[in-house]
Amino acid sequence: MATTAPLQIFPDKENIKTYFLMGIIATIFAYIVLKEVSLPSYVLISAGLIGGIILIVQGISKPHVITYVLVAYLPFSRILVGDFSGAAQSLNMTNVLMIFIIVAWISGKYAEGEPPWLSSPLNGLIFMFMVFGLVAVYRGVTHSSANYWDVLTQYKRWITPLILYFLVLNTVKDKKTIRNIIGIMIIVTTLVGLMAIYDYIEIGEVSTLEKSRVGGIAEHSNSLAAFFCYYMFLPFGFFLMNMHRPKYWLLLVPFLIQFRGIMVTFSRGGYLAFALGLYAAAWFRSKFLFIVLLGLTGLAVLNPIILPAGIRYRMMQTINKDVSYIETAEELEGSLETSSKTRVEVWKGAVKMIAEYPMLGVGYGLFYYRISPYWEQNRPIDAHNSYIIIAAEMGIPALLNFLLIVLVTIWMAYSLYARTKDPFSKAVALGYLGGLFGLLMSNMFGSRLDHLEVAGYFWILAALVQRLRIIDGREAAAPPTEDESRAGGPAAVKRSNKLDACWSEAD
Repeated sequence: MATTAPLQIFPDKENIKTYFLMGIIATIFAYIVLKEVSLPSYVLISAGLIGGIILIVQGISKPHVITYVLVAYLPFSRILVGDFSGAAQSLNMTNVLMIFIIVAWISGKYAEGEPPWLSSPLNGLIFMFMVFGLVAVYRGVTHSSANYWDVLTQYKRWITPLILYFLVLNTVKDKKTIRNIIGIMIIVTTLVGLMAIYDYIEIGEVSTLEKSRVGGIAEHSNSLAAFFCYYMFLPFGFFLMNMHRPKYWLLLVPFLIQFRGIMVTFSRGGYLAFALGLYAAAWFRSKFLFIVLLGLTGLAVLNPIILPAGIRYRMMQTINKDVSYIETAEELEGSLETSSKTRVEVWKGAVKMIAEYPMLGVGYGLFYYRISPYWEQNRPIDAHNSYIIIAAEMGIPALLNFLLIVLVTIWMAYSLYARTKDPFSKAVALGYLGGLFGLLMSNMFGSRLDHLEVAGYFWILAALVQRLRIIDGREAAAPPTEDESRAGGPAAVKRSNKLDACWSEAD
């Protein structure tokens, strides 16, 4: 197989129609959410039927169109549930689109000479996490008056983001489709950023900062900030890899729009997650760039006045006394403002809870109700930390399983970035790495992976990175073309054989 020509993220004649059409669809979703448009049930049902027929017709010859629509829709799925006004129980637009993809997958439309099921480093880990989830959901629901149908419904909602990994891994099989999905993601996340800015302008002047915080598509300011931190580094990755090409500077526009989106959430966890993601992207791209970034950070710490006013004000709210007078951990905890101090107290209580239920936890969704006796204020409260809530509700083995999934995902992205010669694959991997480190920090301050509108893209990107690894390995293992042989000679063949051995497991 000859090496394919390098791809760009910018639309060309082959994919400009895809970007335009999916951009229009996402814009319609955004408009309905922004203006809170309420459509009559007969309109929703009719639109669902017509849209379904169109997707089926398109899916027969172009099955990837269904995947594109799903990608364009996911961030709006919390508000635009698409349940057809309750006409079909437990059926919503996400389920319908995923069912379409599954049917096309089973029918062989995505085959292209490949087995229907591919192995990957994450397969076993994700299945194991699903088992932990099933046990936790069962334990959680059976402690209430819910029935077994409620157990299945809640579990299905819990595993839907995980299923996206397997769907995309086994149905998206070429770089052009991956390029289109990445482009749609950048368009949609930029739209979400513009929506957040619009919401902030609409709110206007209010009496407190809390009232001015924007929740957007996540209906929660901290979750919206996490959404941006996960995905805003995709365009930034292409910028970093192509800084010498003027048109790639345009990709700073979606990056900065999403940064502004983080700003209007006034999320301290979001600010820290953005910083860590930025450091990670700079570190992997260039150690010199990383050192420059550290220098700028030091300058900002010494001269906070250069930071945007909103960020400066929000971060200064964290501590109620001059840091120069803080010498011990106890003094630091005592100087925290009420919200931050409460979180620390809850985390201490959660450690006691975890010690009592180390293996299976207390049950999914029960942390809020079971934490009361374990901390000073003796009242229900959220954990505000994904790692703690997984350990408390699902057990320490489930937490270790989850951390291993994240670490393997980082390894997958880094191995692609370090080994590939393809500029497109390298840019995707770099952008995803930045988002992964943003994810690690975001989940220190809340549960930011248990909602489809926030976490859906994370699992899709994990599948795309693994698919790019497989494609890259096959291209490296393919015999060089006549032109490549003339250019590289025996060295090219030797390099191909070496990479073949390195990548054989990807197949």
